[in-house]
Amino acid sequence: MSDSKNARTREAKAAARAKAAELLAQQRRRERRNRVLLWSGVGVAVILVGGVVGGVIVANANAAGKAPAAAGSSSAPTSASGAESSPPWAAPADPGARAKAAGLTMLSSEGTVEHIHSHLSVTVDGKTVKVPALLGIDEANAQISPLHTHDETGIVHVESPVKTTFTLGQVFTEWNVALAAGRIGSYSSASGDTVTTFVDGKPITGDPAAITLADHEDIDIVVTKSGETATAPAAFSWPAGY
Repeated sequence: MSDSKNARTREAKAAARAKAAELLAQQRRRERRNRVLLWSGVGVAVILVGGVVGGVIVANANAAGKAPAAAGSSSAPTSASGAESSPPWAAPADPGARAKAAGLTMLSSEGTVEHIHSHLSVTVDGKTVKVPALLGIDEANAQISPLHTHDETGIVHVESPVKTTFTLGQVFTEWNVALAAGRIGSYSSASGDTVTTFVDGKPITGDPAAITLADHEDIDIVVTKSGETATAPAAFSWPAGY
């Protein structure tokens, strides 16, 4: 009986260890999928350092009671600052500096007060240019901009601790790609190209950097040779959960 009891005990412990391992594996899969910024392996940290904005703390708030910096200006930049280079356009190596250039403050975790998603696509001569993952995300320093991408789907996440306006120009500034009326990167009339911007399938005029991001908004930038007709891609099919 004693041997049988010991065997059952060993089996129960083994089952408990297996269950714990599976729970840990599930947690790690969720972390990889959502790229949630974690501290000490126990979920998203809300670090109490002086002032709460919408239930989260800006990373650089201090313990002296100083109010944390706002995640974005109440008057979002309506222009973009970026390189006039040719694609592919990778995510910059300095996401914090690019976020600052866009008038944004890096956070310790994603905000929840303003939470919307827009979709961005770029097409050059009929070929899709990837919008990179990890725009606005600094994995090395465990910081995230309220305006960011997680993957290469083109879904732009706005997850801010304050309710404010965000623009397409801020996305391109974080991306470090030039964007203006008639220009994206190295493409413009000077290069013999036409740059057309569509919002929800309709062409717009003026500076696309001034476009205000809205929930489930479909923004398509299409580059064609001068004289060719630009057409908007098919509407984006939003995944479940968005």
